[in-house]
Amino acid sequence: MKRLKAPVHQELMKKYLKDKKLKEKIESGVGRLKVICQIVELREKLHLTQAELAKRIGVSQPFIARIENDETSNLSLETLFRIVDALHGEIEIRIRPSKKAA
Repeated sequence: MKRLKAPVHQELMKKYLKDKKLKEKIESGVGRLKVICQIVELREKLHLTQAELAKRIGVSQPFIARIENDETSNLSLETLFRIVDALHGEIEIRIRPSKKAA
């Protein structure tokens, strides 16, 4: 019997990534998730609970949970700076030409 080869992620995504608007949404989502993962990693490295982080920046624990679960679309730069500062981290912002401009 011939074994079936499962397609890899890139093969599955090829047809979807041809749609430029969908590709932009995916890339935006991936970028957002990278930021969230970095916040969670820093918090856990400091052995802080969500409640402790929330107290440090003056918000509720459920608000931190919504951020970490990507359930909020209104995370301001000010709040991001407060979170990162409370976690003794640094933010690096890089601005570059978009792929659309190329």
